[in-house]
Amino acid sequence: MGSFQQFLTDKNITSETLLRLSRQLESRGSEGRVLSRKRVARRRDKDAQGKSYASLNIAKPKSGRGVSAQQLQAALGDLPLPARVRGKLVRAVNAVLGKQGGSPVEAPALFGSSPVRRGASAKKS
Repeated sequence: MGSFQQFLTDKNITSETLLRLSRQLESRGSEGRVLSRKRVARRRDKDAQGKSYASLNIAKPKSGRGVSAQQLQAALGDLPLPARVRGKLVRAVNAVLGKQGGSPVEAPALFGSSPVRRGASAKKS
């Protein structure tokens, strides 16, 4: 049993709850559409093309995708996961713990020594 699965059993958190909460937390709402529209307008505006999104106070919208069942099974099996998937799982677990009255946890406490999956490195041209 992996450290993530052990944590979930200790806190009585089901995988169905995590999948549902992750889908709800990562869904794109009206504020996500507004942020996407602002980012598109910034790219089209000739005056703002040299400026960064941070300097214009335009945050990054949510991805719109929660954690899949396959990604959750990989986390339960202590397989390497990308950083974004780990982040989504941490947000979902912290949402459950917040509802239960617990304190939030960090990714190293959840995943232990399980490595982060790295993508293929970019080729130099």
